[in-house]
Amino acid sequence: MKLRNVKAMSVLAATALFVSACGGGGGGGGGGSTTPEGNGDNGGSNAQKEITFWTISLSPDFDDYINGVIDAFEDENPGVTVKWQDIPYDTVEQRTLTAAASGGLADVMNLNTDYLKKLSALGAIANMDELLPNAKEDFFEGVWSAGQFEGVTYALPWYLSNGVVLYNKELLEKAGFTEPPATEEEAWEMSAAIKEATGAYGNTIKDIHLYLPRHGINIVSDDFKSAAFNVPETVEIFKKFKERYDAGLIPEEILLNQAKPPEWFAQEKIAFWGTGPQLFRQVEDLSPEVYAKSDATAALTGTTGLSHVAIMNIAVSEKSQHKEEAAKFAQFITNAENQLAFAKIVAILPSVIEAAQDEFFTQGADSDDPTEKGRYLAAKQLETSVDMLAPVENVSLINKAINEEFHRVLLENKDPAQAVADAEAEVNSLLGQ
Repeated sequence: MKLRNVKAMSVLAATALFVSACGGGGGGGGGGSTTPEGNGDNGGSNAQKEITFWTISLSPDFDDYINGVIDAFEDENPGVTVKWQDIPYDTVEQRTLTAAASGGLADVMNLNTDYLKKLSALGAIANMDELLPNAKEDFFEGVWSAGQFEGVTYALPWYLSNGVVLYNKELLEKAGFTEPPATEEEAWEMSAAIKEATGAYGNTIKDIHLYLPRHGINIVSDDFKSAAFNVPETVEIFKKFKERYDAGLIPEEILLNQAKPPEWFAQEKIAFWGTGPQLFRQVEDLSPEVYAKSDATAALTGTTGLSHVAIMNIAVSEKSQHKEEAAKFAQFITNAENQLAFAKIVAILPSVIEAAQDEFFTQGADSDDPTEKGRYLAAKQLETSVDMLAPVENVSLINKAINEEFHRVLLENKDPAQAVADAEAEVNSLLGQ
């Protein structure tokens, strides 16, 4: 998951947010530290303390940056050394879960929200509210919640990916519009006019699990024990999208993952593309002409006015023998200075308020370049962004269950109420009910 291609994390995913060979970076070896180097008893003040640090697919592209942060931390903390290992994205889940079972997790870990929830449920991650009780004030309120599991904070937010909208000005003009949509409802109304005038699709949708929270519908209950989305509003949303699909406004190719949005945007088959601005350059590479007649606008947020953010996190092992030093390193690598420096070498967003207020982000407000303007919009949206993934174990399977039933409504004419009820039953099963 290259940083320049961050997934959301499902943003993130999330990126969101974003694979390299294992073992690069600042050194080999894995597992949490068991005894301080040169001392067999957890050490006194003069003991050399070694903490291990795992990242996800950051080496070799970001070796200089990570090693620079480590060197700076070690300079400020004599007697503490950091041993870094980078883990490929496609092996990180197996690696972390196996290490958690054996007590061999790294002292400090880079985790996406899905793996964070799983390890938190296993009791493998330290309570960050206790380790760093004052850290919360430095971060955007909405992104701070990404590190929480059942009401307890287990990680600090690190780098982020936020979605905005790239739109084709010419396609909108052909349909009689001079401004982009400001709301999702407006976007779908414009989509019908764009389809009629140009044959192109306007807005598109593939999955529903983030759409529901944007409209105030929680995926799970406040006590995290049962599904919460089987309400009349969800059934009406499923019905509305079925109407849009039947009206020819939602392409089957997008629903079935048979079409790639950047390619379709470059071919002028769609007028809107909601994604992280770091991906806009894909359109420029595919079609400079289409990119030149495009612009960026804020995310379509739904009735809540909130947008989703995909987040990578930094956590500390519950079994670390150097929790104080590990927490200090976690706070160091996520501080404003280090996050801003990271954002300047790769297209990510910072989770710390101070870093996002730097002119590096604010100077794009009036840019004619969609990517630069998108970066400004995405950073500004952090004030109203939240991690909309349910803060529970098995969140990926939960999202999959909801989306599969949504697709059955559109593609197989399944009754919306039955689809929502069936999704609820599956989610309750995943939650252990």
